[in-house]
Amino acid sequence: MAAPTAHAAPAGHDMPDRPRLPLPWTDDLTIDRTGDVTPDGSVTLYGSYRCVREGMEYTRASVLVTLAQGRERHGLGGYDAVCDGQRHRWLIDAVDVARYEPGPADAEVTLLRFDTGGSFLPMPRNAAGVERGIRLVGDDA
Repeated sequence: MAAPTAHAAPAGHDMPDRPRLPLPWTDDLTIDRTGDVTPDGSVTLYGSYRCVREGMEYTRASVLVTLAQGRERHGLGGYDAVCDGQRHRWLIDAVDVARYEPGPADAEVTLLRFDTGGSFLPMPRNAAGVERGIRLVGDDA
């Protein structure tokens, strides 16, 4: 039985752009389009991640978040990630970091893995990252 043959698209007929979907066996990271901000300027940001387990051991990982709004730009801390190949939600509460306000902001999120890679000490490496504009929403209470 012959293998199917692949054909190139005719000239002038480009393939349509398809959204890039994360593969279930790769590390992946998202941040929600909105975050919460309190009257005192504290923020809470949300997202999801997938950290794939490599081999027999569970790799240590963290989700690290930086938020910028106007002249404010701060690392908000980290979230301990579980590398089991499943999708998980993350949440970062940043209190007393800066005075953020409701409105647009820019977020950078990185999934940082600590792999042994055959050495004695775990070495950090960026496994996934995302930068996006988000909106901070105030509490109406």
